[in-house]
Amino acid sequence: MPRPHLALLASLALLASAAVAAPTIGPCPVLPADHVFNTRIDQLPVHPQSAAFLQTISTGSRRLHLDLGQSEDMASTEYWGIPYNVVQGSKITWPAVYFDADGAPDESDCARADGSLARPCTGLTSPARLPFPLQPKVEGGISSNKAIYNDHHILSVDTDTCMLWESYLSYARADGGWDIYSSAAFDLRSNALRPAGWTSSDAAGFPIFPLLLRAEEASTGEIQHALRFTIQSSKIRTSYTWPARHLTRNGDASAAKPPMGQLFRLRADYPVPDNYTAQAKAILNALKRYGMYIADGGSDMYITGDPSRLWQDATISQVQTVPHTAFEAVDLSPITTRAGFSADSARVPPAPGGGPLTPASFSGTTEGTVQSLRLTGRVQPASGDVGQGGVVYVVAVVPNVGVAVLSPQGWTLFNGASTPAPAWQGTLAASQTVPILELVNVSSLRGTQFFLGYGTSLADMLNNGKFQLIYTVP
Repeated sequence: MPRPHLALLASLALLASAAVAAPTIGPCPVLPADHVFNTRIDQLPVHPQSAAFLQTISTGSRRLHLDLGQSEDMASTEYWGIPYNVVQGSKITWPAVYFDADGAPDESDCARADGSLARPCTGLTSPARLPFPLQPKVEGGISSNKAIYNDHHILSVDTDTCMLWESYLSYARADGGWDIYSSAAFDLRSNALRPAGWTSSDAAGFPIFPLLLRAEEASTGEIQHALRFTIQSSKIRTSYTWPARHLTRNGDASAAKPPMGQLFRLRADYPVPDNYTAQAKAILNALKRYGMYIADGGSDMYITGDPSRLWQDATISQVQTVPHTAFEAVDLSPITTRAGFSADSARVPPAPGGGPLTPASFSGTTEGTVQSLRLTGRVQPASGDVGQGGVVYVVAVVPNVGVAVLSPQGWTLFNGASTPAPAWQGTLAASQTVPILELVNVSSLRGTQFFLGYGTSLADMLNNGKFQLIYTVP
């Protein structure tokens, strides 16, 4: 592929500012790119028990509920959702934590006094410690009153080490420490799962933060990871399925009930209106592409997000119109049966090849003159991308004007404020043809360059150089 022209680099810089790369927090990845939570699952088959699972969740129509709020004041009665803390562990004093008498130190992670990781948190010669700031953000607010029940999760990302620490039933002590039920540590650079059968701060043994719906992320217009949701514990089978590691026992063994960790996705045919907010479209598209996992027992169809003033009223009302019947359970067996799969890892092995990989190619064909030009683009995706859900972009760099992007509604100047719409979106075939200009007079646009690109997402196209100059107006 030829080197992109400098004009394209300028346009891509604008596009890249609107694109969402793989999830990150500060300098740290939020799990590797090949972690199942960060992997698109929209092409996987429907689970054979999908209809039964949905019937178990509700025999009527249960709508999505966003379990989050717009207040960031922990003292507010409307402080809803799970917040998170970002710290530099080397610059704070790690408070002592003490496990409740009925807690789970035998399935928990913590730090010893010297800062080394203890797994499990039993037999320690001094109190365990966790990297919580002096006044951490806590689900439900900071409390020392255990008579008032709340999950009281504390999530803390140590950007010095890219370690995520999470605790459950966290209550402040008068001595500055914390009483907790359980805690878990996750290396955000690793695909390693919890030991089999171990809980975390989540009943499924999942980390919460990587599955959390975050307002800042949704506001960019694209979410590139799965989400977490709950249903009533009595509706969850007394078993767990990969990538979950732990179960609850309030249900029974009925095959009509989804196991802990079951993945669901919004059906591909569910319409996402163009007039929805960027946040709402990001959420619904993520539910189609990455899905949501049963992570805990709770209210039916509650998706967990963070408390943030960035959440828009319209986002909440729009997403909460979606019925549970618009979802389907996903069969992950095409992943779990691949060569290289390990039940102790969340890594998604590469799909088996169907022969040697062929690179992508791009071309443009013209008919007529510059006074009446027809321009058609053709992209042949790399063989490894064929069959994946994807997007095709057409960008025109117009001298002294700016960057224009083609969408199904026509050409629009790109201002860098939001993620541009693609010219085409769907399942990538071996060859995609895109009408670009239809008998248009471009004689006044001398030097305008047209670029054609594709990817499984805009970020994939930009990050992996899947674009090329196909025509310049003479």
